Amino acid sequence: MLVVADHNPTRHIRFAYVNWLLMIACLLVFVLRVPWEAYAFTPAHLHLVGGIKAPGGAFEIISTMASYIFLHATPLHLAGNLLAMWVFGDNIEDCMGHWRYGLFFILCGMGGAGAEALFSASPQVPVIGASGAISGLMGAYLLLHPRARVLVLVAFRVPVLVPAGVFVGLSVALDLLAALSPAMPSDVLIAFWAHLGGFASGAALITLFRARDVPLFQPATAYPEGGFLGLGRFAIDLGSDRMSLGSKVLFWAKAAVFFILITLGVEWLLA
Repeated sequence: MLVVADHNPTRHIRFAYVNWLLMIACLLVFVLRVPWEAYAFTPAHLHLVGGIKAPGGAFEIISTMASYIFLHATPLHLAGNLLAMWVFGDNIEDCMGHWRYGLFFILCGMGGAGAEALFSASPQVPVIGASGAISGLMGAYLLLHPRARVLVLVAFRVPVLVPAGVFVGLSVALDLLAALSPAMPSDVLIAFWAHLGGFASGAALITLFRARDVPLFQPATAYPEGGFLGLGRFAIDLGSDRMSLGSKVLFWAKAAVFFILITLGVEWLLA
């Protein structure tokens, strides 16, 4: 699943410039080919898993828990993370202010690094990427705007409109299943525990970082038919803003089945 847009205007700021600065930093680090070996985070260095001693001591450990966020392995890795930052970041910056947002983003990434150090099955494999910090944005978005519609490409091909709570919930569930699965292939180099740690950090920190006048669980904003980059009119819209508890449970079940069937169907057709 790839999130590509939302319709959730900012209310307190005109422009999320810190979010854009973070995106530009990720892009520049990739374009300039900064050597990741010196700035990647190695979970074993934290000693939380009986690891090895970091060559630079405590300062290097803490600094790499932040610097790894800006490193990306491939253009696709970078593009997916920049897209998620563009979708979720502006609303999180809007709810807490510019510089608080910058600190929030880094702390979520560091929380992801800590979780990876605690639970990783391969603690000596270096970790890079902003996915942990972005998962923190998603955790905050879940508590702030669970009903906001987001445009998702299921299996990277089928446009679907879903409440943000459904997308984030399914993403976290899939990460948890993958992290706990003993059958996960050894060549899958995805830091699932960093995702989960970042999500937990974002969900916890948003209650401290948000402005006093920003409520949790805000209602959805009405969106025009031509919204969502012009794809709104072509997307499958799952769910309604007004549903009973039973209808919501049924909707979540149907949404999960829909995502699974679409993914399996597309992969079968392309096999």
